[in-house]
Amino acid sequence: MDILSLANVQWSPAVNSHFEVLRLQNLYNRELPEDHDPWQPHRLHFHALILFTQGQGTHGIDFIEYPVKAGTLIHVCANQVHYFGHAPELDAFMVVFVPAALPTHLLGLSTNISSPLSWSTIQHVWPSITSLELKQAQMLQQHIEVLETHQTMDSQLRPAAQYLLWSVIAFASQAAVESDKHHSAKTIDPRFLEFVELLEQSYESCRNMKWYAARMNCSAKTLSRICRTAAGKSPKAITDERVAVEAQRRLLFGQTTVKEVGASLGFEETTNFIKFFRRLVGQNPDEFRSASRF
Repeated sequence: MDILSLANVQWSPAVNSHFEVLRLQNLYNRELPEDHDPWQPHRLHFHALILFTQGQGTHGIDFIEYPVKAGTLIHVCANQVHYFGHAPELDAFMVVFVPAALPTHLLGLSTNISSPLSWSTIQHVWPSITSLELKQAQMLQQHIEVLETHQTMDSQLRPAAQYLLWSVIAFASQAAVESDKHHSAKTIDPRFLEFVELLEQSYESCRNMKWYAARMNCSAKTLSRICRTAAGKSPKAITDERVAVEAQRRLLFGQTTVKEVGASLGFEETTNFIKFFRRLVGQNPDEFRSASRF
C-alpha cells in the first residue's frame, strides 16, 4: 500500500503531502479500520491541531478530559493519547501532519523541527488546550482554510503548502501562548528547554536531578530555580510526571506486564514502580489498566 498511514487512519487518497486538513463531521463519515475508534483513547504517531468551530463537548488528552466549545484549540503531539468526546453537534477543523511535512526550523527552537525532541519541548511551551478569543479563532480558521485548498495541489506546489502549514502552526502556537496567562506572563528560559530535551532523551534511565544539572553544567539549585520559574514545579516533579504519563501510556497500549513496564522505565524493583505509580496516579498499575481498558 503506497498511501501513508497515520497510526491506523489513512490519508485521504486526494492528499499528496504529509499533512491533511479535514473537518470533524467528515471524520464521522470516513470509513475507518475496525480496530480504530477515534472516540476511544488512542496513541498518536503524528501531530494534530484541532480548532473547534461549533457545539460543546469534551476531549481527552493524556488521561485528562477537558471541556471544549467553539474557539477551543487543541494541540496534540506524537505519542500523546487522545480521544474525541461523544458530542455529535461538535465540529472542528483538524490539521494532522508528520514533521516531514515541515521546513527544518520552527518556533525558534534550536533543534531541527523534524526531531521528536523539538516537539516534546514544544509541549512545555504550548498548552495542550486553549480557549481563543473570537478574533484569534476566526483568523486561525482562515489560515487553515487557505491550507485546505493547497493540500490537493500537484507536487510542484508542495513547497508552498509546507510553508502554509508552518504558518498555521506558528499562528496557532502564538495565539495559544498569548491566551494562556501562565505562559504569557514570562519568557521561557532556554535552559529550561535544554532540560526538557535532555529529559526526553534520558527519563527512561535517569531520575537523578544532580545528573541532569551536571549535564547542563549548572548546580542542582540552579536547575531547580530554572524549572520553578518556567513551570512552577521542581525538576523532580516534572520528571516524575513525565515518567508517570509514559507509564500510563505503556500500560494501556502495550502487551507487557507491570514488571516489564516498570523495567522499561528504569525501575529495577517492581514494588518500587508500583509505589511510584500509586503516588503519582492514585491507583496501582493493575487497577489503572483494568479501569481504563476499552
